[in-house]
Amino acid sequence: MDTKLKILIAEDEEEIAEILSFIVKSSIKCEVALANNGQVAIDYLSKGDIDLIICDYNMPLLNGGAVYNFVLNSMPSCKYVMCSSDTPAQHEEFKNQSSFYGHIQKPNLIGGSKAIIEKFKTQSPLIQQPSSHSYTQISPKVLLKISAMPSDVFLKLNENKYVKVFNEGAIFDETDFIKYSQSSGDRLYAFNISSDAFIDSIRDSILKTIKTLNPENKVEANLQVHYLLATAFKEYGIKESLFPLVDVQIKESFELCKTNKTLSLLLDKLLRSKESYLGQHSFMLAAISVSIAEKMEWNSTTTGQKLVVASMFHDIFLKETFTSEMINVPNESKDQDFWSHSQKAADLLDKIPNILPDTSRIIAEHHEVGEGVGFPRGIPVSKTTPLSQVFTFSHYVVDLLLESHQSGRFDKDEFYAKLNSICEGTDKYKKILTIFRSIDFFE
Repeated sequence: MDTKLKILIAEDEEEIAEILSFIVKSSIKCEVALANNGQVAIDYLSKGDIDLIICDYNMPLLNGGAVYNFVLNSMPSCKYVMCSSDTPAQHEEFKNQSSFYGHIQKPNLIGGSKAIIEKFKTQSPLIQQPSSHSYTQISPKVLLKISAMPSDVFLKLNENKYVKVFNEGAIFDETDFIKYSQSSGDRLYAFNISSDAFIDSIRDSILKTIKTLNPENKVEANLQVHYLLATAFKEYGIKESLFPLVDVQIKESFELCKTNKTLSLLLDKLLRSKESYLGQHSFMLAAISVSIAEKMEWNSTTTGQKLVVASMFHDIFLKETFTSEMINVPNESKDQDFWSHSQKAADLLDKIPNILPDTSRIIAEHHEVGEGVGFPRGIPVSKTTPLSQVFTFSHYVVDLLLESHQSGRFDKDEFYAKLNSICEGTDKYKKILTIFRSIDFFE
């Protein structure tokens, strides 16, 4: 008998859901359904045939705790796996562990999900692994990210017929993405590929992008490398094979900031980029903070590299869909991922070798904007380091610039009026604002 596990993945970040689905399907024979919020997850569970749910905690509409309460009360036979940077101990809902099967700690998606699957294999001997000649569904978005095909890729015509559409190593580009997203997004399958091989493909894509860096494509290529590195660390955790790539990105990003003497031209290139908001934000922050530090005669390579590294990593745990509009939403509407992202990024940086001392502190303090106002500790600006103050001020500048860019209008007087308002509470920022004005930013 062909026994298949029925698994529901409840996760509002599309890429994380795709990665989890890929890992699970490439490890065990199963049917996988996806839910992008807690209400949709409960709707699936109400059908009564889900054996296992892998569930994020911070989701729209209903959170993972509400989903777990539904499992406890209505589907006690369904096994619940929490997939979150939060821990079960942080939430009252999980005190009753009767349906709780395990915890996948983000960003360790690979190891965590494999451990859950191995547990199932041990406890459920009838569950089958994929055959040695198997097809694993893969999304066009994932293929676009890794560019070169990690295996032969097939289009599924029906349950028994697959037609090869890409050879292993072929390039999947924007034209292919548009074509297969519109017509066949749920019918592309990789052939005989493990999740480990998939991770290697992402790493190879980063190496290829780095090798093609040249003066004409430096901005776009650096943004692409940043996106891939951020995705890899966020979704797969600490991988030693990525450390040399971090070193290269730091060097290239620092050179990008140093060699573009006209700040306004570099920022214009970044604003015109089609990469994610977080990528634009990170590189603009690096460029502005390094320029301010140089104007303050903090010209050492060490200082510049600290600011660049902090810029690259400070928002790594925010969702790729994050935009400037979300900065201004009421505090009660911001989720736990937002409140914890600075400390989590600082903790990640502490685990990467060869990072300059105190760089993680800049990240940890980049939202410490005043007692009772900032987070995570709510300390006065005077208690933060001078580099943290430059970084935080520059963070304000970038937020205002991107907000203006997205609105389609920029008023110089209004821009400086907002900066003046921000600086009213502390002399530290007032001094930095004076320095910033002297850069001739608008020239």
